[in-house]
Amino acid sequence: MYRFVDPTGWTAALTPAQFEALTTVAKRWGMCNTVTVERMFGGDGAVIVNVGSMWLAVETDGYVHS
Repeated sequence: MYRFVDPTGWTAALTPAQFEALTTVAKRWGMCNTVTVERMFGGDGAVIVNVGSMWLAVETDGYVHS
């Protein structure tokens, strides 16, 4: 099970669709159990996650893009 936190270490507020999409991203990229996500500036609730070679954005409806 993955835990998604903001940069301060608190559990990130995510929609169910974002949680599911981030879980898929974490599995695909072989991330550890605790993954840091950040709010995207001007993203209307979107979050971004660093997967090593790039940043991926996850919209509130679960859509993932780079």
